[in-house]
Amino acid sequence: MSKSNKVLVFTPTYNEKTNIGIWLDTVLNLDAEADFLVIDDSSIDGTLDTLRVRADKDSRLMVHTRASKSGVGSAHAWAIEYAFSSGYSHLIAMDADLSHDPEDIPKLLSACGKANYVVATRNKRKGGKNELPGLRKLWSLGANTLCRIVIPTGLTEYTTSFRCYDRKAMEALLSNPPKNEGYSFFIEVTELIYRSRLMLDEVPITFHNRKFEESKIPKMQILRSAGTILRLILGRFSFLMGFGGK
Repeated sequence: MSKSNKVLVFTPTYNEKTNIGIWLDTVLNLDAEADFLVIDDSSIDGTLDTLRVRADKDSRLMVHTRASKSGVGSAHAWAIEYAFSSGYSHLIAMDADLSHDPEDIPKLLSACGKANYVVATRNKRKGGKNELPGLRKLWSLGANTLCRIVIPTGLTEYTTSFRCYDRKAMEALLSNPPKNEGYSFFIEVTELIYRSRLMLDEVPITFHNRKFEESKIPKMQILRSAGTILRLILGRFSFLMGFGGK
């Protein structure tokens, strides 16, 4: 079957037993011409059992299992390559922890009809809302503010994984793959698409704090993100110098 006019909705999972059933119930009932991909890093809490049962009942759901935890960024990279090679017109990437509301998917798709790459923003100046608590919210605000200053792209949001890619955006990332396989992957993706001179946009959402399970963000993520941002700053200088020389 040709997928040239179909959307692929993707989420990575690891130990999301409490959340995954709710997420599946919501996305599978969306009024959209879409297929669904879950990449699971061999969950040990029953998440994988739930996914397999649902996949057996619904042909739109594909479950890809990896042998171990291999980095959230690498899961997104796998999904991008799969969506492009399978002929999907758009890829929606999001979390399964219910922090991203599947009901916002149509908004991203609508915006991606005009732009190549659309990010869901929590920035209140854009109409978004961030319900993260305490230090996690402070880290989110700080990281996005720093990125807006040192690697500006016209967007206010760099760190969330809720985003939509069209085929040009997917192809740009396959031609110039991100180096980071962790959470800094999301910052790097935005920068690489910006350097590809594609059209970027964002839509406001309410970002909910997860109600179940625990956050999977590593304790050392701040230092890793700082290293990624420094590398991207240096890369931006090279990009601007090359662009100016043309």
